[in-house]
Amino acid sequence: MEISKEQLLQIDKYMYACGIKFHDVRIEIVDHFANILEQKLVDNPGLNLEQEIIEIHKNFSDSGFSKLLKEKTKWVTKKFYKQTLKHFIAFFKLPKIIFSAATFYGLFLLMNEFGNKENFFNILQGVALLLSFRLLFNVNIRNTKKEQFLSINMTHSFFNVFYLLVMLFRFLDSQMLLNLLGGFYQIFHIGAYVLLFLFYWSGEYVYRQNKIEVQKQYPNILVS
Repeated sequence: MEISKEQLLQIDKYMYACGIKFHDVRIEIVDHFANILEQKLVDNPGLNLEQEIIEIHKNFSDSGFSKLLKEKTKWVTKKFYKQTLKHFIAFFKLPKIIFSAATFYGLFLLMNEFGNKENFFNILQGVALLLSFRLLFNVNIRNTKKEQFLSINMTHSFFNVFYLLVMLFRFLDSQMLLNLLGGFYQIFHIGAYVLLFLFYWSGEYVYRQNKIEVQKQYPNILVS
């Protein structure tokens, strides 16, 4: 017997109440439950659906859904960073390496316009912080207003990594280091900032591509 839309919705609500907030993960579990319930309804059409959902949940695994969610999160995170690294490396191959070199050279020329080099690096630090705040906005505000998907919920993890790098760069921007290590250090530091910004763009690009794929797969759902 085929499960009705109302029954599928009932299963979905149960999954959400159990802590499965990501729509794509719930869909996978709902399909699994529906297949089991369809067979049970064939044998017993008068089955208490709500009670049977609870029974299937008990038999799902010793730790409920937590193990599945943990494994899927680990897999999605690994996939996200693998795609991000692949896009990042592309900036050092033709034709994108031209853009990378131009960015570095442009920042180098701009730095030479500053008498106090610390002011220049403070501006770069400010740009990096703004990008961090943008990621923080994605984590704490935007994702709470719409349906969430695990496949595009890497903003939090990416924010932690990016913000840690920004704080490290804040220490490296100190006037003492700029004066102590001189011109070579300043050039090296510009290069480090270029890498930081390219890393951010690579993660942002992968996030947006994943979002496009989710929107294609779920065209009737508002994606955060």
